[in-house]
Amino acid sequence: MAANTRMATAVQILCVIAYKGAGGTNAEVISRSLQTNPVVVRRLLKSMEQHGLVTIRPGKDGGVQLAREPDTITLDDIYRAVEPEPEVFALRPIDNPKCPVDIRMKGLLGPIFRAADSAVQQTLNQTTLSTLVRAIS
Repeated sequence: MAANTRMATAVQILCVIAYKGAGGTNAEVISRSLQTNPVVVRRLLKSMEQHGLVTIRPGKDGGVQLAREPDTITLDDIYRAVEPEPEVFALRPIDNPKCPVDIRMKGLLGPIFRAADSAVQQTLNQTTLSTLVRAIS
């Protein structure tokens, strides 16, 4: 299974915006910085706007800026904004009620998966956007 880079891309997008300062920037500048398609950047920006992380100004002279101070945005905030399913692992639905292995998986894996999700959330909550931007400057 391939790892997805949506989270890393979103963090880098917000770092570029924060690095540029209070005036913000635009999707074209960000996409050049990331060397990726502007459509990818715009899609992630839209999701982050819906979660209150950025403000998008549409139009010819539009752009994007942070909606909150960088020290109030955690990596967990970013993760939840760009990942459709915030859980790291998901259980399979019970497909075969006659199989003793299939029946027990939810009870066996559920606590392990919840612990892993909790550890990820706790780790991501320890770092703010401003911490990363200070390390860049």
